[in-house]
Amino acid sequence: MERLFQELLKYYHLSEDEYKVMSRPIEDVHLLEPTSIKGMNRVKSRIFEAIKNNEKIIIYGDYDCDGISATSIMYRTFQILNYRAYYYIPSRYNDGYGLNVKNVEKIAKTGYKLIICVDNGISQHEAIHRAKELGIDVIVVDHHEVPEEPTETYEIIHPTVSEISDVVGSGGFMALYVSAALLGSYDDYLVTIAGLSVISDLMELKGHNRDLVRLAVRNFEQKKYRPLRLLAESPIINEKTFSMEIAPKINAIGRMMEDNEANLLVKYFTTDNERDVYSLCDWINQINSQRKEITKSTVDNLQEDFSNEPGICVNIDTKEGIIGLIANRFLNLYNVPSLVFTKDVLHPEILKGSIRSKEGFNVTKAFKSLEKYLLTGGGHSFAGGLSINTSDFDNFKKEFLELCRQYQIEETAKPNINISLSEITMTNYELIRSFAPFGMGFEEPLFSIENIPTKGLVFISEGKHLSTPLTIQSKLLGFNMPKSEVQSKTLMDIEGHFNLSSYRGTKTLEFRISKYNLH
Repeated sequence: MERLFQELLKYYHLSEDEYKVMSRPIEDVHLLEPTSIKGMNRVKSRIFEAIKNNEKIIIYGDYDCDGISATSIMYRTFQILNYRAYYYIPSRYNDGYGLNVKNVEKIAKTGYKLIICVDNGISQHEAIHRAKELGIDVIVVDHHEVPEEPTETYEIIHPTVSEISDVVGSGGFMALYVSAALLGSYDDYLVTIAGLSVISDLMELKGHNRDLVRLAVRNFEQKKYRPLRLLAESPIINEKTFSMEIAPKINAIGRMMEDNEANLLVKYFTTDNERDVYSLCDWINQINSQRKEITKSTVDNLQEDFSNEPGICVNIDTKEGIIGLIANRFLNLYNVPSLVFTKDVLHPEILKGSIRSKEGFNVTKAFKSLEKYLLTGGGHSFAGGLSINTSDFDNFKKEFLELCRQYQIEETAKPNINISLSEITMTNYELIRSFAPFGMGFEEPLFSIENIPTKGLVFISEGKHLSTPLTIQSKLLGFNMPKSEVQSKTLMDIEGHFNLSSYRGTKTLEFRISKYNLH
């Protein structure tokens, strides 16, 4: 165990003192005092002034999990304050992302005097200017990149603008700060929802983000909040519960539903009506199943063979909300840069696209090379979104594939810790978990085991998958590892991760194989 501990410290470039700090018992006091945040007292005063004067307040959110979380946090805060606020989650298809002029004018006609933008607003200059003209104050609670031109808001709460931290938090985290300033303390349930937002929006798990996620996991384990518990699939609760089980289901609604059904998600997280929670949970699971089926069938039904192509660029008739998932599936299947377009619902002459890549093909640089075609485009090194004119598709595709030929994905070996089969123990699993949570910027450790004899390995599902017991409590698990192939060689090297599963109350430690080499 001591050897593995030292190997883990080395893997994460940590000293023992740094480890002690990051694994210390976590409490709310480790989060910032919210009123110390630049601009927060002004935000607090304006909101309490609105409450005092009985002004109409609307929270304007976003359709992804972070936006839903941020909106739910703000709305629940007003519920606790016993003040009737309103909220609106825009439709990806009918409204697009962020506050817009059309909706500002609707909001003005309905008599609102204060808009609180959460997880959007920092770049919505035109809409916020129009709100100002109409006598509406706009508070922006956002975390997206700050534009060069300042926004005409009443006030902004933002990781860098408010000088909170050099580690960018989620929109939900920024909303939590506002909530805690208004309530005078951090609410445990809202802390947990904010933790979900940090994980779902792939924020770096460093600094305050790390502390928040640790608090969220602890609160969820202790209090088993019904809306989260119902969406979780495993009784074992950790950061993977948020990233693999809950967040994809919340995101599915905004991806799949074309009207304003995502507003029901805020109700799901904030209602006290138990029957509503159960019925909405059934609906969320149903839409998520549809999302998975459409994504899979769209990829399976494409007739083209991409196995010898340098990249993938397709225009398909599907929902805009799932083109990123389809691109990711192509990337995993073919290991080439993958770009999927579909028709813009509101502007049929325009195609909207989503791209996924890996090391070797930089999406941002590709956009720069193709900018003559781009109507919009943004993202980072390995993922992005764009739009082009439908008439430009053929030329765009030709130049995109040429870029893929020049800049091919590079397979780089990931660092790993070499262990033996005998080290796959619950004690070592607990040691590894003491370094958690794992996520963006702090991925879970990858382990390697060498020279495993293939002769004694056990397989299931007619020899399709490897499932070999090591002890009563542990096993090796490898999907799509055919017995005929594995046992055609004498020895096997593997890479993978520790994973704890639970079935009918029995916990089993799995070493999940992600890569194998036979020799």
